[in-house]
Amino acid sequence: MCRHILVTLDGSTYSERALTYVSDLAAQGQARVTLLTVIPAELPFHTDSAAAGAQAEASWSYLRQQAAHVRDEGIANPAIEVRQGVPFRAIVETPRELAADLIVMSTQGLSADSEYRLGAVASKVLASAPCPVLMVRVERPAPPRTPAEERWQAEGGSNVG
Repeated sequence: MCRHILVTLDGSTYSERALTYVSDLAAQGQARVTLLTVIPAELPFHTDSAAAGAQAEASWSYLRQQAAHVRDEGIANPAIEVRQGVPFRAIVETPRELAADLIVMSTQGLSADSEYRLGAVASKVLASAPCPVLMVRVERPAPPRTPAEERWQAEGGSNVG
């Protein structure tokens, strides 16, 4: 049973799909839940204190909205954390600091463009996490078929002549 679940969110709808599983997982062991967003250190504004403050406030606001959604799903008092740094490193370090025993995240987030369906951050977290990781797979719609593919399927999809 999990006692403390860390959920990573980056503001994308892909990452928010991980929230679908959190209430059921938390209910099994009455686990605490922490929602985490990482502000990437490599963003150009990190030296501009006004811009960095605005980004931090936007992240806190986003997490407060997500925490309200999680509370509506039956999870009492979800904690929220905003960190700055290299995303995968911050995600891997946070469970150690907070004694979380499960990370829940989507296979892809804001940079969801990998043909392998496992993003760079997710891959690195999976390889170096100090606890189990539940990856919520991102399903993207298949690309539209070309007219030639449509004709081929209408004719039975066979290349036999």
